Amino acid sequence: MKKCRQPYAWAPIATFVLATALLVLGSAPAHATMAPLARETHAQLKEVGRGRLTFMGFGIYKTSLWSDTGKYTGLRSGQTVALSLWYERKFTRDQLIAITTREWQRLGLASAEQQARWKRELESHWQDVRPGDNMTIVMTPSGETYFYRQDRRLGSVKDAQFGPALLAIWLDPRTAVADLREQMLQGEGA
Repeated sequence: MKKCRQPYAWAPIATFVLATALLVLGSAPAHATMAPLARETHAQLKEVGRGRLTFMGFGIYKTSLWSDTGKYTGLRSGQTVALSLWYERKFTRDQLIAITTREWQRLGLASAEQQARWKRELESHWQDVRPGDNMTIVMTPSGETYFYRQDRRLGSVKDAQFGPALLAIWLDPRTAVADLREQMLQGEGA
């Protein structure tokens, strides 16, 4: 009878695979919904669509897009638009802000002065996120944009140009995440 020299040699590999699967698959809800307080505060909103951003097969976040009518008619349509993100990996506040400002620059959405002002606003409202955390962004027709995380409101920005510029990162036809945009718009003229 042959003796196995390393009877549990597969154990570290199996543990890694299981831990990775639980982290990637089990960290966010199966369906991207809104933060509970955002849902309660903006109960009139209807889901437009949802999507999932991945990189090299790993989940970054799940999203859902919401509006008053359940249809996306643009960022300057006079309706409330919300984007909810359920994170599947960890980001620091500073990483989120750097990604945001880089996209504003790439899309040419605002002057350097506006971007610097908006960056300061984000620094005062946004926080680090971990797998399973939710951030919901709600842009209202009055021009105010609200931020929610889980069961609390993080703050708001009253600049009417801010909300469209922020949501354009995901919804502008030139977005860097075109596949995600298409998923959320579900063929609504994406």
